[in-house]
Amino acid sequence: MTTASVVTNILGSLLAILVSLKLLTSFLPNLLVGLPTKIRLRANQSLLKCSKDLNKIPVLNFGWKNASARRAFVLASERPSDYTNKIYGDRVHIAYRDRIRRESFIGELGQPTERKLLGFFHPYCNAGGGGEKVLWKAVETSLKQSKDNICIIYTGDTDVNGSDILESVKNRFEYQLDSDRIIFIFLQKRDLVESKRWPRFTLLGQAYGSIILSIEALNKITPDYWIDTMGYPFAYPIVSLFANIPIVTYTHYPVISTDMLQKLKNMPGFKMNFKLIAKYVYWKSFMLAYKFAGSYVDIASVNSTWTYNHIKSIWSRSKKSHIIYPPCSTETLIEGCRNSDSSQRLNQAVVIAQFRPEKRHELILSSFSSFIKCTAEKELIPKLILIGSTRNSEDEQYVETLKEYAFGTLKIPAEFLEFKTDCKYEEMKKILYSSWFGINAMWNEHFGIAVVEYMASGLIPMCHASAGPLYDIVVPWDPKENKQSTDGALKTGFFFIDKSDPDYLAKDSSKYSTLSNLFTQVSKLGTSDRIEISNRGKICSLSKFSDVEFERSWNKILDELNSIGDVDIFG
Repeated sequence: MTTASVVTNILGSLLAILVSLKLLTSFLPNLLVGLPTKIRLRANQSLLKCSKDLNKIPVLNFGWKNASARRAFVLASERPSDYTNKIYGDRVHIAYRDRIRRESFIGELGQPTERKLLGFFHPYCNAGGGGEKVLWKAVETSLKQSKDNICIIYTGDTDVNGSDILESVKNRFEYQLDSDRIIFIFLQKRDLVESKRWPRFTLLGQAYGSIILSIEALNKITPDYWIDTMGYPFAYPIVSLFANIPIVTYTHYPVISTDMLQKLKNMPGFKMNFKLIAKYVYWKSFMLAYKFAGSYVDIASVNSTWTYNHIKSIWSRSKKSHIIYPPCSTETLIEGCRNSDSSQRLNQAVVIAQFRPEKRHELILSSFSSFIKCTAEKELIPKLILIGSTRNSEDEQYVETLKEYAFGTLKIPAEFLEFKTDCKYEEMKKILYSSWFGINAMWNEHFGIAVVEYMASGLIPMCHASAGPLYDIVVPWDPKENKQSTDGALKTGFFFIDKSDPDYLAKDSSKYSTLSNLFTQVSKLGTSDRIEISNRGKICSLSKFSDVEFERSWNKILDELNSIGDVDIFG
């Protein structure tokens, strides 16, 4: 076969694929939202059979049109939340309230409506972390924005039901949600996006898993808008192909970043190491796929300047993204310490971080140990309190390793160090309100919600000089003008770097001290200086990171959705 014929065959195949995709794009969305044949007749007949016993639940099976049937029932329903798939799976039942109002329900079935289905794709919606706080505040804001908005939560938390999840949201985040307009769609294939499922080629495996999971979600019920608040970009082309609906993203962290590529490239012996080169090519190819996926996004939002810069560089074919800082409930934290006397705070330094290696607890402990050994005035030494959650037995073992390192290897006196695992939120707040310093040692923490919590609680942050804490959170603040300042004297906290940082050589070591030296510096701060820094931090955190500020920004996203035809991100 000649080269010309090979090229012709390839071009012909590509053309056939493009034509097929075009046909699928026009066909599949109608498949997912078009009404099943005789849906009104079948629904009415089922209701009539149950008319003498309204407690009898009619369950219908429309086969491959179950997703569109559920959608139609939801849009005509008096209480959309009744149409979860928790009990009947793919089959669709008719809820009690709609059985009572049979005639009006059948009359509204399939009719035009002002209602909109906002599909939030968040397979771990019950995790209770910062990402889930963003999800539920976005849901609360969306429901408040219009009575016609209905929120679908696609989740893999099959071990609980919807009411359990909402009760957890209320207890953890204190958000009051209109549960009647929240539909939980439970997904069975969440294990496909878990890293442990893919011990090799993890990124590729999770990308594949997210595609399968998104197809499962769409086949349960198709929304009017796809809102990804967790970060599964490889689902976007599939959602566009299958549903042809606007895609909104809230990105906490790029799936792959230029930092990752550069860090790999800077490893010793990179040019002579075949495995490293192969990994680099793999990651680079993945980056190109990530860039392609981003081209399907209609409205993008990110959590910080660091994330914005990376997403903009990757999704360069699009327009600008919105920086929407996560809702940090700074109003509540500031109100909680309003009546406390700052001068009565204890000489304590707090670390709030999950117990896992990337939070760099070992660096904190070794720096603290060095500080203790170099400090003659023992009354200047703060008590260090490490607070964090443990997700599994591996994390629990990590805590035990840290204790052995701290008390055994470093010989830190027990009076100066305390570990608190899985500390309750109320207890954590009491510790925050009674302490002076908060430490965050993670390198390139994309945002750093714990740092915001420090500032809102009146603590003085001691942070690694990178990403979210450096660019967005611990910034100079003018309390009189209530805005960010360029005056370094109006500091809201302190920064450090360490020789273990991947980018240490690129940092100005004359500008930033080590954490050990920073301990010495802050321990000598007078009470009046501490109070001034603390007050500036509280004002800054309230102005930038409150739930009210997030709500204002998310409402802008919702407004853009109403004029989606005019939206062209990043261009």
